[in-house]
Amino acid sequence: MRPMKLLMVLCLALAGTLHAADQATRQFLSLDARLLAKPAAFAKSLGNLKKGMAVWAQTPKKGYVQVRVDLGEDSKTGYLPMRALQRSKPSLMASTRRSSDASSEEVAAATKGFNKQIEAGLREKDTKGGYVKLDKALERSAMEDARSSTEPFREKGKLGEFKEGAE
Repeated sequence: MRPMKLLMVLCLALAGTLHAADQATRQFLSLDARLLAKPAAFAKSLGNLKKGMAVWAQTPKKGYVQVRVDLGEDSKTGYLPMRALQRSKPSLMASTRRSSDASSEEVAAATKGFNKQIEAGLREKDTKGGYVKLDKALERSAMEDARSSTEPFREKGKLGEFKEGAE
């Protein structure tokens, strides 16, 4: 009788494992991401995954999802942030980003007018033309002279050249 009970326990354990594997859903990476060893932003990287790759995802916990990635005959298990996954396969041609990284245009807009030396240095490094686009947008402003039209606002708020210590 003992071997029969042992067999029954093994079958139940195997069924539980298979049931847990059945709960995994096929999802796709919405952006390039690192497969992490632990559910933490600074965890060891197990490899880089590309946008559009399919993974088998478990139930999310605390912002991370345990996933299995099939790489030919090999497979890896690790963690991804929830924001890196979506249920449908993404368009690889889409230009939208879900990342929190700033584009060159956003960096250009954020640094415009703060410090002339910083802006000059960033303009030199701007390979995507963010400052050129920003300058063109400022030229198309609805105000005849945006600089003088906003001067009272900037002076009252001590912004730009009215900031203490500005040149």
